[in-house]
Amino acid sequence: MMLRAPIVGILAWLWISLMCPHREVFGFLQGFGLNLYIAVLTGLAWMISKERKTAPPNLVTLGLMLFGVWSTLSTYFALDREVALPLWDRNIKSLILALAVATITTTRSRLQAVIWMVVVSIGYYAVKGGGFVLLSGGHSRVFGPEASMIEDNNALGLAMIVLLPLMNYLRVTSARAFVRWGLLAAMGLTLIAVLGTYSRGALVALAAAIAANAVRSRYGVALVAAAAVVAGSLPHLLPPTWFERMSTIQVYNEDSSFAGRVAAWKTSVNIATAHPLLGGGYSAVTVDRIVQQFHSPGSSEAGRAAHSIYFQVLGDTGFAGLAIYLLVLAAAWLNTAMVLAATRGRSDLAWAAQLARMMQVSLVALMVGGAALSMAYYDGFLVLFALTAVLLQVVRRPVETTATETAQGPRWRALPAARPVGRTA
Repeated sequence: MMLRAPIVGILAWLWISLMCPHREVFGFLQGFGLNLYIAVLTGLAWMISKERKTAPPNLVTLGLMLFGVWSTLSTYFALDREVALPLWDRNIKSLILALAVATITTTRSRLQAVIWMVVVSIGYYAVKGGGFVLLSGGHSRVFGPEASMIEDNNALGLAMIVLLPLMNYLRVTSARAFVRWGLLAAMGLTLIAVLGTYSRGALVALAAAIAANAVRSRYGVALVAAAAVVAGSLPHLLPPTWFERMSTIQVYNEDSSFAGRVAAWKTSVNIATAHPLLGGGYSAVTVDRIVQQFHSPGSSEAGRAAHSIYFQVLGDTGFAGLAIYLLVLAAAWLNTAMVLAATRGRSDLAWAAQLARMMQVSLVALMVGGAALSMAYYDGFLVLFALTAVLLQVVRRPVETTATETAQGPRWRALPAARPVGRTA
């Protein structure tokens, strides 16, 4: 199937990268490099196909390519190349995946399929985690798959929050009632799973996402009211230990964990100040020797994670690398804003407006929650950036092409034009 249609390879690649199903089994497959074979086969299928051979011209794709080049240079001149090189190998593959998604996802049908794959892959752990919290009474934390970028409870929490708006988009635009109800139940379990991670950063990101969704939705007041009802039911769902941990958000200046984050941020700044163009290379801030070399009052005394996408990129790739990364973030937001402008008053493209609004909510959650987590290179987030470029390209396609796709493609739910949301494919 991949040889016949490279988009199938993209879907399989996303599934293996985001869900890591080989981490959920026993035996030899658990450590098998399955993703490499999927990626190679997809690349071969793409080369022999009639698919376009260049990524769509967009600031996001340009920024991702530029960041890949810059991080390669940073790795070559890294303060500890042995530490940086394996991480470069992993992250460059994530960048290639995001660019492959942007290149091969050329229609709404493909875009819809990619979103479904992202939702199913990460949503698996969200639904399973929510069920675990209900069965265990919330006394144990929810974690992601072992040896993955979302293994940590904090990382999984943020990934699930960024996923929630995409779930909601699929719920709103699905034609079949059982799919809509299934997605609604999945969203509820995802919220429970987020709380079950015991992640304070995820809770802050969730609050930001709810606020952003309230602003972007005509049902903003109802959403806030629903959130208040859910918050009021938490004492019946979660144990006192959860509230004790969340209460430390109010006294962050006295929290040792937060103080450690601030110290790591200062170390990242020190490294970038000494190497402003290329930084110290991937995870330089985690190496004891480097941390001691760039120690200053208030900075870390031993290696530890950067605990911020911004300081992570700053310490790894310097001020120039951070500028490129911020450009990608800004370009992703600009893409969604341009989609909203292009679809205003267009009931045939109202699905795109709905998706753009939900993507903006995801971006808000990422930018807020990522301020305290080292997830700058998570492939799920890079794919989200790429999908904003795909959405803009699909919206800008000629009306004739869109009409043909409507007649031949799969069917989605027809939504009231007053939102305004209409039926298209």
